[in-house]
Amino acid sequence: MGEIRPEPIEQIRQRYEGEWLLIKVTSYDESGLPKEGILLFHSPDREAVYEAVDDAFKRGEDELLTCFAGPLVPEGWEVVLSVLGSV
Repeated sequence: MGEIRPEPIEQIRQRYEGEWLLIKVTSYDESGLPKEGILLFHSPDREAVYEAVDDAFKRGEDELLTCFAGPLVPEGWEVVLSVLGSV
């Protein structure tokens, strides 16, 4: 069995569209955002990914990223961001 090599996180997201991902981050871009990683687990079930995160921490894994590989807002919906406070 060959060595598992890091790959661009965006490539992983495209390959597993519509699923929750657990990725071990191996490099960051200039802004400090995750750039490359190794896929540790994927599932359409969010709870399964939470369990995989717990298992990964127990194994001593660190620098983990969990994300959903798909649209965060359903098609046809809009998001409005607002900040309330006093000046």
